[in-house]
Amino acid sequence: MIESLPPSIRRRIHELAEQFLAELGASLAGLVEDAERAEQGSADALRRLHHRMHRLAGSSATFGFESLSAAARRAEELIEADLRGATFTEHTREAIRAVVEQGRNPGGVGGTPIDPAAIRSAVLIVGEVSGIDSSAARQLAAFGAALIMLDEMLEAEAFITKVLAGSDHADMSYESVLMVTSVTYLAESNARLQSLSRVRARFPIALSVMLVGRGDDFETRLRAVRFGASVFLPVPIEPAQIIDQVASSHSADGSAPLHVLVVDDDSQQAAETAYVLQQGGMITSVVTDPNTIFEAMVEVRPDLILMDMYMPGCTGSELAAIIRQNESFVGIPIVFLSVETDQRLQLEAIRRGGDDFLTKPIQPELLNTWVRSRAMRTRSMRFFMERDSLTGLLNHSNLKQRLETELQRARRIGTDLVFAMIDLDRFKTVNDTYGHLTGDRVLKSLARLLEERLRRSDLIGRYGGEEFGVILFNTSALNAARLLNEIRESFAMIAHRSSEGTFSVSFSCGVAEYPALETAAELSEAADAALYKAKIAGRNRVVVA
Repeated sequence: MIESLPPSIRRRIHELAEQFLAELGASLAGLVEDAERAEQGSADALRRLHHRMHRLAGSSATFGFESLSAAARRAEELIEADLRGATFTEHTREAIRAVVEQGRNPGGVGGTPIDPAAIRSAVLIVGEVSGIDSSAARQLAAFGAALIMLDEMLEAEAFITKVLAGSDHADMSYESVLMVTSVTYLAESNARLQSLSRVRARFPIALSVMLVGRGDDFETRLRAVRFGASVFLPVPIEPAQIIDQVASSHSADGSAPLHVLVVDDDSQQAAETAYVLQQGGMITSVVTDPNTIFEAMVEVRPDLILMDMYMPGCTGSELAAIIRQNESFVGIPIVFLSVETDQRLQLEAIRRGGDDFLTKPIQPELLNTWVRSRAMRTRSMRFFMERDSLTGLLNHSNLKQRLETELQRARRIGTDLVFAMIDLDRFKTVNDTYGHLTGDRVLKSLARLLEERLRRSDLIGRYGGEEFGVILFNTSALNAARLLNEIRESFAMIAHRSSEGTFSVSFSCGVAEYPALETAAELSEAADAALYKAKIAGRNRVVVA
């Protein structure tokens, strides 16, 4: 299931929804007042009315009042046309009346508000951003992001502070806010730039800034960097581009703590080393018996191994050579930490499988900095080597390898494991009708949705073409099918855009389970057969083998 927000953040999101309803009456009154003045010929009132309606359309969609959002969006479009014609039409007057009527009972016909437990991020649209309007709210919500549309940076600053400045600060390392605004909008006011600077300084990790601009030249990009942008895009932009950024902020590879495996026969020394690394924000596991090294590595899959050179029964260089014989662990860096100062012996240890050598004693700060730097560099390289270039998911060969590894782990600790095969329905028609670039965006959209809705411990890969594979650890086929059905329903609701029009896509899925099936090959074959049954039965469904 989707990872729940911390209680304090869930409470704040509820507060925002309640605040929206509490202020709705005043908002409607403001609409009526500006409509009356616009009808009397006030151009300023007509412009204010357009801004009010734009904001109402976005906010009501975010909190689930779809009928109110649709009415406001319709009125916004008519007001926009009136602005171009410098007039106030009868159609606009009727549309505003419809908004007011709907606003008096927003829950009567509107949809159910978005479950706050499903929201892991907020996307703030500050000012006008070409290409993004209230219609993107539901699409972003499917990916765990609430769309909030604000007029001013000070409002955005207040919102970000309220959402991120919680007493349970440690939990917030898993949450994020993406602010989207334009370079021109910021450049118009020093106060806006100062507001952005304050909030960036206060929340350097949880806040990302996406700036957009009409030009894609060097000067515009330089300005965006100086304003603090982590991403720059030329307008108009699409919801899919925002979703990509939201997904990257949720990426486990980027945010999960580093895991270091400490191998030392001296339990006291191992504990001291582990403590130093823990103080540096890393997770540690300890092995004092070399015979148990593979069990530990299958269990924790470390980012780096920190190993003593001399242990009874097996030296560090011998153990490194044994580890390198297993293809599953060939990419994990092995660093020796020892009192050995003989460079000849150090080089021999590296030749047999080590990556580097640190000499004791070593300052804790230096050890932490060195281990973190080496592990992060390796993690980044491994990410790109193991991933499909389009979706960022595990590629075919690495998904198969990870299935074997996860199956070993499930067998060792006696738990269930599920392998699922997913295939987009009639994807050739999508490519033929809307083009391969649009098809690629659909593939990326499904990849992002799977990453968002599955657990951090689950593994997702692109099996090939429009096929995906998912490994769900410690769960039953029944629970996996229920979750994948929820994802299937959410994906089918996403509106994909192209120059040929808007369309939706569904997928079919086959599910197989260990220990009912004992080998990786049997799981793959059974999941594929179940997927075929789903296709034959009419597509857009999940079938359990």
